[in-house]
Amino acid sequence: MSRPRIGSVPYLNARPLLEGLDRSGPLRLEVPSRLAGLLAAGELDVALTPVVEAFDHPEMTIVPAGAVTAHGPVESVLLFCRTRPGDARVVALDTSSRTSADLVRVLYRFRWGGAPRFVPRSPDPDVRQADADAVLLIGDPALRARWEGPPPVDLGEEWSRWTGLPFVFAVWLARDAASASAAAPLLTAAAAAGRICLDRIADDGAREFGLDRGRVLRYLSECLRYDLGDPERRGMERFRELRAGLQGVDGAGPPSPSVS
Repeated sequence: MSRPRIGSVPYLNARPLLEGLDRSGPLRLEVPSRLAGLLAAGELDVALTPVVEAFDHPEMTIVPAGAVTAHGPVESVLLFCRTRPGDARVVALDTSSRTSADLVRVLYRFRWGGAPRFVPRSPDPDVRQADADAVLLIGDPALRARWEGPPPVDLGEEWSRWTGLPFVFAVWLARDAASASAAAPLLTAAAAAGRICLDRIADDGAREFGLDRGRVLRYLSECLRYDLGDPERRGMERFRELRAGLQGVDGAGPPSPSVS
């Protein structure tokens, strides 16, 4: 087939997986909550999507050519709380997120024992005047957040402390096995190039977002990981099971997607 139509989240955390992809064809950048819809509509062949889209679309195929994961603090998926998390009555969820929003729900249900009301909120990095007890912010807005309250809860750190497992935020998802097979060499090469170019990616990101260059490099090289190995798959499966519990489903959740 011709070059697959590829999409990705627009965030800094994805850039080490995208190195050079735009040189061989257009690369469509959309917020996470939009990408699966574009796949389902046939407008993309493969996309770096929130991991919950893989759970909800078992007819699609995970491409094992990289992922956005964390084995502890992630620094860009943060819950800003005015109270202890479990005491929050209203929690505002970043509308650009699905995986992180569901992770918040899982933590409230099974970790913190709270039952807040969840409301949507646009990804405005200024959370100081938000009309909620807690606010979820993800991606680049979280890195640039303006906040004057207690230190935010890092959801990557909270998940790992609770489960002892990595958390998978995003995976490459293809419409079908043929698309996965066609995309895999391109995506594998991009991830390999990204590892080599982390210094330059950090320089570009720091300049673009007005962030400290050392902080950006640490974020990309230490907070985030980009492999989808056995530990990450175990973390992904544990999250799938817990998320299914939110919907009142006993046992396993939706069928697992195939892996190319």
